[in-house]
Amino acid sequence: MRKTLFVAVTFVLFVKVFVFAVIKEGKPAPSFQTTLLDGRTVVVQTDKGKLSLHIKDRKGNQTLNPKVLVLDFWATWCPPCQITSQWLKQLHSKYSKKGMVILAISVDEDGRNSVEPFAREEKTPYLIALDPKGKVANRFKVEGLPTIFVINQKGVIVQILIGMPSGMKELEHALQNAGIH
Repeated sequence: MRKTLFVAVTFVLFVKVFVFAVIKEGKPAPSFQTTLLDGRTVVVQTDKGKLSLHIKDRKGNQTLNPKVLVLDFWATWCPPCQITSQWLKQLHSKYSKKGMVILAISVDEDGRNSVEPFAREEKTPYLIALDPKGKVANRFKVEGLPTIFVINQKGVIVQILIGMPSGMKELEHALQNAGIH
């Protein structure tokens, strides 16, 4: 019994250490699937050193291979997230044609009920996903909002910004480090 318990505890600790080690700058971003605000499904993954977003709906599939992916974990009730979303709109306007994709993942517990009116009122131009149970946020070990992951085209986390960035310059610097100029 003790040996079995020891093996189980050792395995759990190993998995926690392994997963935690994966979620840091310089390491590959984990793959995940979530639902977009418009009902489509998005699968984010890295295959053979190439980051891709597969967006699926009933009519077909679309694949995006961004030069940089910005993952923004946020909530409608979070004042710093609201400020950051304004900066992300500006970044989208400036860099989306250069290969940057923004995927904002809302952790609002009531999902669409809060997020849809917010996105409509703010005229949010980038992709918004719903994560009401925090499955994706947990996969990325998000502990505070906003948390932004800047991921390069190889699927490697270039920078993690926890809390509200100091401003647009910090976000643009992160994009440059990831390959957007």
